[in-house]
Amino acid sequence: MEQKREQSREHDGLTADLGIYLHVPFCKKRCHFCAFYLVLHDQQRVEQFLEAIEREIALYASQPGMRERTVSTVYIGGGTPTVLRPGQLAAIFSSIRSGFSLSEQCEITVEATPESLAEQYADFLQQLGVTRVSIGVQSFDQQERTMLGLSGTMEEAISGVQIAKQAGFANINLDLIYGIPSQTVLSWEMTLTQALELDPSHLSLYALSLEKGTRFYTEFRHGLFQVMDPDHEACFLQQAETQLEPLQLSRYELSNWAKPGGACQHNLRYWRGLEYLGLGPSAQSYVSESRYGNVPSIEQYSKRLGAGQLPIANRERLSRAQQEKERIVFGLRLIEGVPIDWVQQASQDEVWATSFEAMVKEDYLFQTDTRVQLTQKGRRFADTVGMRLL
Repeated sequence: MEQKREQSREHDGLTADLGIYLHVPFCKKRCHFCAFYLVLHDQQRVEQFLEAIEREIALYASQPGMRERTVSTVYIGGGTPTVLRPGQLAAIFSSIRSGFSLSEQCEITVEATPESLAEQYADFLQQLGVTRVSIGVQSFDQQERTMLGLSGTMEEAISGVQIAKQAGFANINLDLIYGIPSQTVLSWEMTLTQALELDPSHLSLYALSLEKGTRFYTEFRHGLFQVMDPDHEACFLQQAETQLEPLQLSRYELSNWAKPGGACQHNLRYWRGLEYLGLGPSAQSYVSESRYGNVPSIEQYSKRLGAGQLPIANRERLSRAQQEKERIVFGLRLIEGVPIDWVQQASQDEVWATSFEAMVKEDYLFQTDTRVQLTQKGRRFADTVGMRLL
């Protein structure tokens, strides 16, 4: 029955249920690779943010039909949500629960840095009803951690994960980065080995991305290091496959591995073209066939909400054709691929159909009677595939 319901959702771009992403834009320091909107932790700004987020939730909750929608996933990201005091994070949860209808099986994720997960804080997250913790470890190699600008030591990274497990969290994700300057396949193997010893239910493995505004981007522009080429990147991924697959951590998305039943339900919404509401400065939404984003500034965010206005900076209404193409591009990130009938619908656009057929001939895509998937070559050049299909 559950499988039939999931298949029904997969073929319906808009559904009655909803995901919520809430952005907490505070960190103790900015890591060298991070391009997300954030500010350094400051209690005055935190209070300003808390007042504004409560208003934003109340505004959305008052919209017709919103309370009738079931929220099946909540993802509190950042920034570092766990830099907030327990009472501050509890206030956010109280506003969410009073403003929206959360399902009984709602997946509730909170991002954390390992050093922020003291024993009492991990226990507090359990009491809040958090079901999943995503820990930004990034590396278990101290030299690489320093290179990335991370807070905390390798020992604190290990301890933070252990504390989360001792608090009773069965669903724990670890974020890890490869392609770090001076990183070797051997040091990557050691990081993976340490991660696997901690027995997480989920791993997110990301290639280092050079984004404007980051320290790494500036250093790259000044020729201080080079970006990893696709062939070298493939070696790191092959090492991950070798170590993870025997331990029942299966790759279900280009950057994500999970034990059976451990896939991140919230992120699956993005890849399956399902709706999600973004709250907080810079948060992005996809609701009612529109994509829109909030202003990336606490000051502007607070000012607009203080005036009783939603803090939306930009909005794009998507045509049916745009929605069809986007859900294919995002869905192809999943190892299972997308249903063939999605492609058949989009192929009514002859120009798009020609591009799709070329991608098949060039061995980027593999097509069966029921689904379309990325080939091994397609996985390596997924961004190129996405750009050509959009």
